[in-house]
Amino acid sequence: MEKTDFDAAARRNGQRLFLLALSFTKNRADAEDVIQNVFLKLWRRKEPFGDGEHTDKWLTAVCVNECRNLLRTPWRRRVTTLTEAEALPVFDDPRDGTLYRAVAALPTNERIVIHLFYYEDLSVAEIAKTLRISESAVKTRLCRARKKLKEILGDDDIDE
Repeated sequence: MEKTDFDAAARRNGQRLFLLALSFTKNRADAEDVIQNVFLKLWRRKEPFGDGEHTDKWLTAVCVNECRNLLRTPWRRRVTTLTEAEALPVFDDPRDGTLYRAVAALPTNERIVIHLFYYEDLSVAEIAKTLRISESAVKTRLCRARKKLKEILGDDDIDE
Protein backbone atom coordinates (compact mmCIF):
# COMPACT_ATOMS: atom_id res chain seq x y z
CA MET A 1 0.00 0.00 0.00
CA GLU A 2 1.23 3.46 -0.87
CA LYS A 3 2.00 5.80 2.03
CA THR A 4 -0.40 8.46 0.73
CA ASP A 5 -3.27 5.94 0.48
CA PHE A 6 -2.48 4.65 3.96
CA ASP A 7 -2.38 8.17 5.43
CA ALA A 8 -5.70 9.05 3.79
CA ALA A 9 -7.36 5.87 5.09
CA ALA A 10 -5.98 6.46 8.59
CA ARG A 11 -7.21 10.06 8.67
CA ARG A 12 -10.60 9.12 7.26
CA ASN A 13 -11.21 6.14 9.58
CA GLY A 14 -9.12 6.63 12.72
CA GLN A 15 -11.71 8.25 14.99
CA ARG A 16 -14.59 6.13 13.68
CA LEU A 17 -12.71 2.87 14.22
CA PHE A 18 -11.53 3.99 17.66
CA LEU A 19 -15.13 4.58 18.74
CA LEU A 20 -16.13 1.19 17.37
CA ALA A 21 -13.28 -0.51 19.24
CA LEU A 22 -14.13 1.42 22.41
CA SER A 23 -17.72 0.26 22.08
CA PHE A 24 -16.50 -3.34 22.05
CA THR A 25 -13.74 -3.15 24.66
CA LYS A 26 -15.03 -0.40 27.00
CA ASN A 27 -11.38 0.39 27.64
CA ARG A 28 -9.31 3.13 26.00
CA ALA A 29 -6.00 1.23 26.10
CA ASP A 30 -7.50 -1.90 24.56
CA ALA A 31 -9.26 0.17 21.90
CA GLU A 32 -5.96 1.84 21.01
CA ASP A 33 -4.27 -1.58 20.76
CA VAL A 34 -7.02 -2.80 18.45
CA ILE A 35 -6.68 0.26 16.22
CA GLN A 36 -2.93 -0.18 16.06
CA ASN A 37 -3.39 -3.80 14.92
CA VAL A 38 -6.00 -2.78 12.36
CA PHE A 39 -3.76 -0.18 10.76
CA LEU A 40 -0.79 -2.53 10.89
CA LYS A 41 -2.83 -5.06 8.88
CA LEU A 42 -3.77 -2.31 6.44
CA TRP A 43 -0.12 -1.34 5.99
CA ARG A 44 0.91 -4.97 5.38
CA ARG A 45 -1.93 -5.67 2.93
CA LYS A 46 -0.54 -6.36 -0.50
CA GLU A 47 -3.72 -6.46 -2.62
CA PRO A 48 -5.02 -3.05 -3.68
CA PHE A 49 -8.54 -1.90 -2.84
CA GLY A 50 -11.07 -0.91 -5.47
CA ASP A 51 -11.93 2.42 -3.84
CA GLY A 52 -12.10 4.27 -0.53
CA GLU A 53 -15.48 2.80 0.38
CA HIS A 54 -14.12 -0.74 -0.01
CA THR A 55 -11.17 0.22 2.20
CA ASP A 56 -13.52 1.63 4.85
CA LYS A 57 -15.70 -1.49 4.94
CA TRP A 58 -12.61 -3.73 5.07
CA LEU A 59 -11.22 -1.72 7.99
CA THR A 60 -14.56 -2.00 9.83
CA ALA A 61 -14.59 -5.79 9.41
CA VAL A 62 -10.95 -6.08 10.54
CA CYS A 63 -11.68 -3.87 13.56
CA VAL A 64 -14.63 -6.06 14.59
CA ASN A 65 -12.50 -9.19 14.22
CA GLU A 66 -9.62 -7.70 16.22
CA CYS A 67 -12.02 -6.73 19.00
CA ARG A 68 -13.46 -10.22 19.05
CA ASN A 69 -9.98 -11.72 19.23
CA LEU A 70 -9.10 -9.45 22.15
CA LEU A 71 -12.30 -10.28 24.01
CA ARG A 72 -11.66 -14.02 23.60
CA THR A 73 -8.42 -13.94 25.56
CA PRO A 74 -8.69 -15.45 29.05
CA TRP A 75 -7.12 -12.36 30.62
CA ARG A 76 -9.71 -10.03 29.08
CA ARG A 77 -12.61 -12.17 30.29
CA ARG A 78 -11.52 -11.59 33.89
CA VAL A 79 -11.13 -7.82 33.59
CA THR A 80 -14.05 -5.43 33.12
CA THR A 81 -13.85 -1.74 33.90
CA LEU A 82 -16.64 0.64 33.00
CA THR A 83 -15.37 3.69 34.85
CA GLU A 84 -12.79 4.67 32.25
CA ALA A 85 -15.23 4.23 29.36
CA GLU A 86 -17.90 6.30 31.12
CA ALA A 87 -15.50 9.12 31.92
CA LEU A 88 -13.91 9.27 28.47
CA PRO A 89 -16.21 11.35 26.23
CA VAL A 90 -17.33 14.88 26.98
CA PHE A 91 -20.58 15.98 25.37
CA ASP A 92 -21.95 19.46 24.72
CA ASP A 93 -25.51 18.25 25.22
CA PRO A 94 -26.08 16.31 28.47
CA ARG A 95 -28.63 14.12 26.66
CA ASP A 96 -25.80 12.81 24.45
CA GLY A 97 -23.87 11.71 27.55
CA THR A 98 -26.98 10.04 28.95
CA LEU A 99 -27.51 8.20 25.67
CA TYR A 100 -23.84 7.17 25.54
CA ARG A 101 -24.01 5.68 29.05
CA ALA A 102 -27.28 3.91 28.23
CA VAL A 103 -25.81 2.35 25.08
CA ALA A 104 -22.63 1.41 26.98
CA ALA A 105 -24.78 -0.40 29.56
CA LEU A 106 -26.29 -2.70 26.93
CA PRO A 107 -24.96 -6.25 26.52
CA THR A 108 -22.12 -6.46 24.00
CA ASN A 109 -24.14 -8.09 21.20
CA GLU A 110 -26.81 -5.41 21.36
CA ARG A 111 -24.38 -2.53 21.91
CA ILE A 112 -22.37 -3.47 18.82
CA VAL A 113 -25.35 -3.65 16.45
CA ILE A 114 -26.61 -0.29 17.77
CA HIS A 115 -23.17 1.23 17.18
CA LEU A 116 -22.83 -0.19 13.67
CA PHE A 117 -26.41 0.71 12.68
CA TYR A 118 -26.67 4.23 14.09
CA TYR A 119 -23.09 5.50 14.29
CA GLU A 120 -21.52 3.70 11.32
CA ASP A 121 -24.68 3.86 9.17
CA LEU A 122 -24.35 0.24 8.11
CA SER A 123 -27.40 -1.55 6.78
CA VAL A 124 -28.78 -4.68 8.44
CA ALA A 125 -27.28 -6.76 5.62
CA GLU A 126 -23.86 -5.14 6.05
CA ILE A 127 -23.94 -5.67 9.81
CA ALA A 128 -24.89 -9.32 9.31
CA LYS A 129 -21.99 -9.80 6.93
CA THR A 130 -19.52 -7.97 9.20
CA LEU A 131 -20.53 -9.88 12.33
CA ARG A 132 -21.08 -13.15 10.45
CA ILE A 133 -24.62 -13.59 11.74
CA SER A 134 -28.00 -13.74 10.01
CA GLU A 135 -29.96 -10.63 9.13
CA SER A 136 -32.79 -11.78 11.37
CA ALA A 137 -30.34 -11.99 14.28
CA VAL A 138 -29.28 -8.38 13.60
CA LYS A 139 -32.92 -7.26 13.51
CA THR A 140 -33.65 -9.12 16.74
CA ARG A 141 -30.66 -7.56 18.51
CA LEU A 142 -31.63 -4.10 17.29
CA CYS A 143 -35.20 -4.60 18.49
CA ARG A 144 -34.06 -5.81 21.93
CA ALA A 145 -31.56 -2.98 22.26
CA ARG A 146 -34.12 -0.33 21.32
CA LYS A 147 -36.57 -1.78 23.84
CA LYS A 148 -33.93 -1.68 26.60
CA LEU A 149 -32.93 1.87 25.67
CA LYS A 150 -36.59 2.93 25.85
CA GLU A 151 -36.81 1.42 29.32
CA ILE A 152 -33.64 3.22 30.43
CA LEU A 153 -34.27 6.58 28.77
CA GLY A 154 -38.04 6.73 28.42
CA ASP A 155 -40.09 6.71 25.23
CA ASP A 156 -39.50 10.39 24.37
CA ASP A 157 -35.74 10.05 23.85
CA ILE A 158 -35.69 7.13 21.40
CA ASP A 159 -36.58 7.22 17.72
CA GLU A 160 -36.79 4.00 15.77
